Amino acid sequence: MCYVVGVKIPKKQTIKIGDKKLDLDPIELPAQSGFSYQQWPVLFNEQQGQEYQLRPGMMHWELIPNWVRNQKELTESRKKYTTLNIKSEGIFQNKVAQALVHTNRCLVLASHFFEWQEVNKEKFPHCIQLINQELFYIAGVWNTWTDHTSGTVKNSFGIITTEANEFMSKIHNVKKRMPTILNEDLAAAWVSSALTTNEIQAIAGTKIDSNAMQSHTVAKNFLQANDPCEKQAYQIFTPQTLF
Repeated sequence: MCYVVGVKIPKKQTIKIGDKKLDLDPIELPAQSGFSYQQWPVLFNEQQGQEYQLRPGMMHWELIPNWVRNQKELTESRKKYTTLNIKSEGIFQNKVAQALVHTNRCLVLASHFFEWQEVNKEKFPHCIQLINQELFYIAGVWNTWTDHTSGTVKNSFGIITTEANEFMSKIHNVKKRMPTILNEDLAAAWVSSALTTNEIQAIAGTKIDSNAMQSHTVAKNFLQANDPCEKQAYQIFTPQTLF
C-alpha cells in the first residue's frame, strides 16, 4: 500500500524523462494522506492536436471511475472501496484501471513515503527515501472525470503498488506492499505510447532494489508535525527488529 507521500522540490529545476526535458516549479508537501483527497504533482501526457506532450500538472489523488456521476456518489463510493492505490498484479482486472492503463499512464512525483512497521502488535511509522535521490517516480494511472451535476472536470490518478522487496517487507511487515518506484529508464518507458500488455504488466510489478532504499522511524503523529520526516527513536527497536 502507499497512502502517505511527501514531495520537496525546493527550487525550479529541469528534469529529463527519456529524450524530453521538463521544468518543475518549486513545491513542498512534506506529508499528505491520500485519504485527504487533495491535489498532487504528476507527469502525464496531454493531447495537443495530433500529438501527445508530456507535462507536469496537479491531479486529484483518487482515480475516479467514469461511472460515478457526481460528488455525492463519489463520497458514497469511498465507503465501499478505495482507488488511491491499484495493485499491479490485478491491474488488467481492476474495473477502474483496466480501461485506462493502455493509454493513461502517469508518473507520480515523490521524495519520500511513509509506512508502518508492526512490532508486538504496535505500529511504528517509517519515512522511506531513496539513497542519494531527492526526487523519484511512482507509476500511476490517471483519468479525466466530469461531475455530471456541477459540470466540474477533474484529472485524477491512482498509485500502482507491487509486492514488497526485501527491504520493505521488513518495514511494511503485515501486508508487505510498496509503491512501484521506477528508475529513469522505466519511467520514460511507462509514459511512452508504445507498450504491449506484457510490458505494462512487467513495469507495473517492478520492485526497486532494496539497496537503493533507506528509512528511519518518525513520530506517530508525524502528519501533524512541522517536519514529518524528523527522526523519532523508539526503545523497542534493536537492529534486529528494525531490519
